[in-house]
Amino acid sequence: MFKDITFKTPDIVFGNGKATEAGIEAKKLGAKKVLFITGPHIKKAGIADDVIKSLEAESIEVEVDIQGRETPEPTTELAEDTGRLAKEKDVDLIIGMGGGSIMDVAKMAAALQTNEGRVREYFGKGKVKNKGIPTIMMPTTSGTGAEITKHAIFLDEETDVKKAVASSALLPDTAIVDPLLTVTCPASVTASSGLDAFIHAAEPFVSKMANPLTDAIAVKAISLITRWLGPAYSDGEDIEARYNMALGSMLAGFVLNNSGTSLVHAMAYPLGGEFHLRHGVSLSVILTSCFDYITVARPKKFIQMAEAMGENVEGLSDRKATKVAIEAVEHLVRSVDMPASLTEVDITDRSKVDQWAVDAHAEQRLLSRCVRNLSEEDIKKIYNNAF
Repeated sequence: MFKDITFKTPDIVFGNGKATEAGIEAKKLGAKKVLFITGPHIKKAGIADDVIKSLEAESIEVEVDIQGRETPEPTTELAEDTGRLAKEKDVDLIIGMGGGSIMDVAKMAAALQTNEGRVREYFGKGKVKNKGIPTIMMPTTSGTGAEITKHAIFLDEETDVKKAVASSALLPDTAIVDPLLTVTCPASVTASSGLDAFIHAAEPFVSKMANPLTDAIAVKAISLITRWLGPAYSDGEDIEARYNMALGSMLAGFVLNNSGTSLVHAMAYPLGGEFHLRHGVSLSVILTSCFDYITVARPKKFIQMAEAMGENVEGLSDRKATKVAIEAVEHLVRSVDMPASLTEVDITDRSKVDQWAVDAHAEQRLLSRCVRNLSEEDIKKIYNNAF
């Protein structure tokens, strides 16, 4: 079987201590005035100070925007407010330093400098036509992959559902991935974002959009995250674990950006929007139910996944080997004290399943990549299996 392959990525600067090169990278992009977006916890931890100093050392003017929010995902209004701030301050580059939400706001705010209208007008695939002003992304968690992807996720206040802007125009110019920035990440966020990274590798690996290049990267990412998420969760100052999780997360981001997520994310969006769950949690509670439902379509891929996770499946039938894969995924979830079912996050009302299925089935941008063609009835079964 022959596949056409395209592979897109920003410029990558990876390694311990590389955050201090932000000024050098910004200067390469011609920056004279930067909007530096981060969160209150990052500013309080002091890890933003060296970045700001590195920008000022290159004679770059810095406008600092400390963003707080009341929902796990940023709202469209926050992205629009940030876009207006960037215009008012007349900046020529935006840096997003934080988790996925901070970076998504930074990407969209940059795009709004050259694209008119409101964020919700760009929900979907390829609707942002013009490349925004340059951006640099600096993750402080190992999970979202937002530093190297063309996606930005927001809470649409009108429908209370999380939705995505997906366009190559959002792809950052530079990603500076410094594992040391993740040392201050709380254990709960390490677990949640780490599982997000795992899914960014595993879900595209078993999708229609997989190709030999993303498969090779996905296997490595799955292996790294399975090996190092537990140690990073157990001891946030374990630098070897933080380094390997940052590497695994970045590799997973490559897979996400070039093959895309599918069923798990489509079904997580209604839950995240309605219950305001942290993104990793909205994924973990349905993960094994989703994977179990589609093993029939790609058993060999799930067996490869089990092997990448360190499981011995030699001599087992496909049925037994795929079961080992699902059990390994559930073990990974529970090993870092993440919920693996809806009831574990106090979601017990099954009367909502019908509407969730309608909303999830509408996410055809994602479901079109699923290896099993799913009806609304199929999606209802998966939700019910997740209780």
